[in-house]
Amino acid sequence: MLRPTHAVIDMEALRHNIRALRERVGGNTMYMAVVKANAYGHGIVEVARAAQDTGADYLGVSIPEEGIRLRNAGIVIPILILGGILPESAGDVIAYNLIPTVYSDAMLDALQLEAAKRGTACHIHIKADTGMNRIGVKTPEEFRALLRRAKGCPNITVEGLFTHFAVSELKDKSFTNRQAAHFREFIRVAKEEGISPLLHASNSGALLDQPRELGFDMVRGGIAMYGYHPGPGCGECVDLRPVLTWKTAVTHIKEIRPGDTVSYGRRYTASSPRLIATLPVGYGDGYKRCLSNKIDVLIHGKRAPVVGTICMDQCMADVTDIGGMRVGDEVILLGCQGDERIDADEMAAAADTISYEILLCISDRVPRVYINEETP
Repeated sequence: MLRPTHAVIDMEALRHNIRALRERVGGNTMYMAVVKANAYGHGIVEVARAAQDTGADYLGVSIPEEGIRLRNAGIVIPILILGGILPESAGDVIAYNLIPTVYSDAMLDALQLEAAKRGTACHIHIKADTGMNRIGVKTPEEFRALLRRAKGCPNITVEGLFTHFAVSELKDKSFTNRQAAHFREFIRVAKEEGISPLLHASNSGALLDQPRELGFDMVRGGIAMYGYHPGPGCGECVDLRPVLTWKTAVTHIKEIRPGDTVSYGRRYTASSPRLIATLPVGYGDGYKRCLSNKIDVLIHGKRAPVVGTICMDQCMADVTDIGGMRVGDEVILLGCQGDERIDADEMAAAADTISYEILLCISDRVPRVYINEETP
């Protein structure tokens, strides 16, 4: 039996978004589907399969374990590990034909050792730090030295060179353009050293707002692939469709009197007779406690405010103004019902965070149900 609290993942919406993003860059620009962190909470294997079937050229993960899971699931297209890894991971990277991000001599040497031991080749992408100050070679001179060291590694092929934009979703593109200019310095060094790596820099923000200027050879679709614009006004002309709908159902309905309080801490007090519905979802499912008294749910196509403190496994909503309430009625936490909609951006604003975190917070105990899985 399906748990009342579950997430519905619309694979046709996902495929639509991928096609829209590819059309945005046009031409022969390649597309990387970023599926790290369980595909932003949507299910890494299922999303990776759909992306592969929809023509994605690469997949992006954060850690080797994610790539290994995809290989074990039968995914065959190139998988880039976008995050930093330790030399101890070199064996797994080589064994599962993953592409590591490299920015240090130690990692390069470990990969060469493992590849030589196994009698195989290892393709790498070098990360250029152009202002994010997270991982990557910081200067073109450091990059040149790493390239020359790589030339002495017969089992290593420098396949790609990339960077990451820090604020590409903002309307002010000055810092993004500075990063791009810095990235072009690294490209110049690569040409001087006689290599022509696959170049990529654009995350969702740059892909949506500066697709032709900063597309290079490949773009990386992250949050946009899941139906959300990375910032206000960013790529608003592109039709993106949220892929995930989060549902639950009413388990109990009660009347309370003026002066009655609801839930832990007595943070809600009824000022008049109210009708309260209990819902089987809480912060144990990723429905954040900080949303208490700040967010609505949708029932019968109408908004109902969440009242009182959200518990680990349950929360309450005021349904006084919604007629015909019954136990078992469908409740939308994220998604559309009738003419109303609550999306991850609205929930993120109430929780003082971003849509990415809202989607990622939906816990593993919330079943994912996949619809429209067939690729046309």
